[in-house]
Amino acid sequence: MKNIKLIVVIICLLASANSFAQLSGKAKRQQKKELKMQEIEQLVNNQKFTFIPRSLTTSSGYSKDLNFSYELELNQDSTKAYLPFWGRAYIAKINDEGGILFETTADDLEIKTLHEKGFEVRFKAKGKEDTYQIKMEISKQGYTSLFITSNNKSHISYYGQIEAIKKK
Repeated sequence: MKNIKLIVVIICLLASANSFAQLSGKAKRQQKKELKMQEIEQLVNNQKFTFIPRSLTTSSGYSKDLNFSYELELNQDSTKAYLPFWGRAYIAKINDEGGILFETTADDLEIKTLHEKGFEVRFKAKGKEDTYQIKMEISKQGYTSLFITSNNKSHISYYGQIEAIKKK
């Protein structure tokens, strides 16, 4: 009889310890999520971040996963982009470098807070021979949709994440 009571007590103790460990795991995940939200909010408010695309979608609906080091960097009032382009070019250039490439100032920069959803960042950038209107929808966890409209090319969208600018 004593053995049965001892076994029941041990089982109860193990069950309560297991539930305590699960609660602490949930608390750790929640704390990590909140830290990520604060980091993203700081990056957006300081206007210093790099967007790393993981996939693109053309205006015709073609999707492609990306596994190269493409990026769009916003550093306060300056911006630079090295992004691939698939789609229709309305004006063909003989010496066109291809893709979306620019290093310029971010004109008409607007940042809106979308309450529970995250942030919206809009600006214009002028490349060598093209002007781009850029819209970014950034979630509180850093997941980002980037939409680019160009004067000389069809619109294109990218999906990825933002992160702090890496020192080179």
